[in-house]
Amino acid sequence: MAKAINWARGLASILFWSIISAAFIGPGTVTTAAKAGASYGIGLLWALVFSILATILLQEAAARIT
Repeated sequence: MAKAINWARGLASILFWSIISAAFIGPGTVTTAAKAGASYGIGLLWALVFSILATILLQEAAARIT
């Protein structure tokens, strides 16, 4: 039987991992990224898509090597 989605628990999980990732990459990076997103809007979407694809490719290669 599939688990029912609890919205409060899901939101808490997203917020928790967002704080962990923000602490890992640093508050300056989060602030700069938020400012760039607010300034340029959807114009930087291409950079996000490229970085996601590059990350997947590099992590796949690293996993195969190890």
